[in-house]
This record gives sequence, structure tokens and C-alpha cells, in this order.
Amino acid sequence: MRVIPAWLRILAGLVALAAVAAIALLIRDAAGSVVDGASFLALAARALLFLGLVVLFGYTAATGLPPAHWWRSAGQPWWPGGQDLPVTPDLHRFLARLQERHPGLRECWLLDPVAPGEWRLLALAAPTVLDTVRADWDIRRRDVRLYLLDEESRTVALAWGRSSPVAFSAWDWEPQRDELAEFRCPVNADVRLARRVWGS
Repeated sequence: MRVIPAWLRILAGLVALAAVAAIALLIRDAAGSVVDGASFLALAARALLFLGLVVLFGYTAATGLPPAHWWRSAGQPWWPGGQDLPVTPDLHRFLARLQERHPGLRECWLLDPVAPGEWRLLALAAPTVLDTVRADWDIRRRDVRLYLLDEESRTVALAWGRSSPVAFSAWDWEPQRDELAEFRCPVNADVRLARRVWGS
């Protein structure tokens, strides 16, 4: 997952502003002339083209995400071949930030949420990397519960908040395929799904 770099967002914003200016010029020119049917269709097509540029590039500049995110929100699964688990632009940016700040996280999985408005993640790495994640206050969020799996001790604990390490075997982790796994929820012991965000 990647968010668009700041310089590209600025460029997208400039393109959107230029398209707005082009629409204004079209309207000004059309207001001062007699427009027949063919000319009206040509003007309307150009106006719609510029309007599309305003919407697409304006969205990119404002959110930092490509417009392809709309297709996922409209019903295209984010996770191919599996049950859809929608990823909001806000979570998308958090995941990109987490991976950028802590590239030592070998794997990251998105877990089925237990409560509405809450996201649960499982990340796997060496103990030194996990200690760095725990010390990173800039990524802490109340709506994200990040479980850290120590690949040496095979224990799991929350990255922030009160938590005692427990054996990962208690999760009954069962891979279904490369991008999908079943596990036993540590909160209520329900069997739930997890989907890989990155890693091999």
C-alpha cells in the first residue's frame, strides 16, 4: 500500500486548479457568442473533460490516494478472491506510514474487527524491531489495536496499552491460502479471518 508523495499531490492540485480556470474561460467565451447546436456539444464535451480532471486530480490532491480507491468503495474487493473487508483512506494512510517508519516488520495482517470503528492488525518481526514500534508514539491511535508477534519467542502482545505476552499457538492460526488465514480471536475466542497486507 502506498500513499501518493506530497510533491505529486501538489502537482495534482495545480492540474485541478488549471482545469477550473479552463472551465471558467469556456463559460466566459460561450457567454459572449452565439452558440449553435454543434458548437454547444463541443463546448459541453470540453467542459465535462475539464470537470473530470477537477474531480480526479482534486481528490488525489486532497486525500493523497489514487482515484482507484473509489472502485474498491463501490464494491470491488480490496482482497482478491475473498470476503470484502473495506479499507478506509484513513487506515490506508496509517498502514503506509507504519510500513514506511518500520520497514523491519516482515509481515502485516488485517484482522476482522471485533467492534465497529476499530481496526486490528497483526505484525511480525524480530524483537528489536518490535521494541522500536512500541517506542514510536507517533503511530499510536485509539482506533487501531496493533498486535506484535515476536518471531523468536512466538508470543503476541499489544504494541501499546496494558498487555501480557501470550503464546501465538493460542490463536490457532490456520493459513487458508497465501493471502488469507483463520484464527481464534484473542478477545472472544470466535473464529475469524485475517488478510495479508504485506509480507511473504
